[in-house]
Amino acid sequence: MKRRIFAAVAAAALFGVAACGGSDGDSGSGPDAKGELTVWLQVDAQTLWPKAVEQATAEFNKQYPNVKVTVAYQAWADHLTKFDAAAQANTAPDVIEMGTTEMGLYMGANAFTDLTASKSEFANSDSWVKALSDSATYNGKLFGVPYYGGTRSVIYRKDILASVGVTEAPKTWAALMDAVTKLATKHKADPTFSAFFIPGQHQYGAMPFIYDAGGQVAKQGADGKWDATFSSPESVAGLKNWKALMDAGYRGDRTINDATAFSTMVAGKAAMFYDTSGQMKKVFGKDGDAKLKDQIATFRLPSPTKADGFVPAFMGGSDLAIPAKSKNKDWAKAWIKAYTAPAIQQMFVDGGFMSNTTKIVTTDPQMKGYVDTLEATWTLPPAKNWAQVEKNKIVLNMFVDIATNKGTVEAITAAADTAIETTLNAS
Repeated sequence: MKRRIFAAVAAAALFGVAACGGSDGDSGSGPDAKGELTVWLQVDAQTLWPKAVEQATAEFNKQYPNVKVTVAYQAWADHLTKFDAAAQANTAPDVIEMGTTEMGLYMGANAFTDLTASKSEFANSDSWVKALSDSATYNGKLFGVPYYGGTRSVIYRKDILASVGVTEAPKTWAALMDAVTKLATKHKADPTFSAFFIPGQHQYGAMPFIYDAGGQVAKQGADGKWDATFSSPESVAGLKNWKALMDAGYRGDRTINDATAFSTMVAGKAAMFYDTSGQMKKVFGKDGDAKLKDQIATFRLPSPTKADGFVPAFMGGSDLAIPAKSKNKDWAKAWIKAYTAPAIQQMFVDGGFMSNTTKIVTTDPQMKGYVDTLEATWTLPPAKNWAQVEKNKIVLNMFVDIATNKGTVEAITAAADTAIETTLNAS
């Protein structure tokens, strides 16, 4: 599920007032309490795991039998705009699903309830996937509960790799590059074949190399100001490794994103690509070729900087938050507890995603690359203006410029850092 960021420009001002003026009261926490709890979830829950919603609500109603739970399903494209409007009109929901990269803006604007003191009340909170927990944490305080995750892995066609004698998933960078070279050589007469499909506008294919090399995308100083760090020596080294893989294995338009990776693999024009489990399943799903299911496997991306290591993957997904203006915070916490219980988390795993905890993982061998990657994941910094950085496409344009040789990696990242810092530190 692609996270599309449409952040409201005035959100900080809106929620700064909302947090001060909203009620901290509750409609009642006893078993005889009556009222209505409003929950906003993305439409994915309705299509992928509706029984999870039903089961969680039934469990909640055992504690609060007279509270009606109304679940309204939202679209990623406009849910932030709708939330901003609802908050301004004092009709915000009591529970809201937010993409992990959307949390920063609202946590920084005091839009969500502080759940720090309640953390231990949520199931498996001691083993939450770190990147998911980090996405719901701001200035050391917890403002959301991890819902589910989606990480990245290398997806490959076993038959295409076997055609050059590679019968096992590469476990080292040298083995990966050897496989890429063999495939590129075999198909050198075909300008449409990619040994490794990794175009320029695929930020979650590029950023992991930064973290692998010891870099990061931004850091916050003691004064609260953000420093963009794409141009640090470590980050530059990581991006050069990413570019080396692209130069060796990718043929095609370097300005595009990863949306066509799966269909390129279906057509036999890509041996490998790096993406989510959802994209992997598209290869043999309704938009792919069911006959390929047994030919698809996954492995974690080997590290170019650490012997026998692997590249830490971006962990996307969603969190559940309680808007600061909710008058039903006790009910909201109870519903979130029910919806993130182990049995429900197992449903998310069965649906092809990652749970919020390292204790509940799939045993599907086709998902091995994703499970292995859970050992080391990361998320974007919780800067309140990061959504604006993405909206301005500063990072995407930087990657495309590097991919298309518009200048040195050092010069391109330095220019991007300047633009990013201006945005992150804007009032």
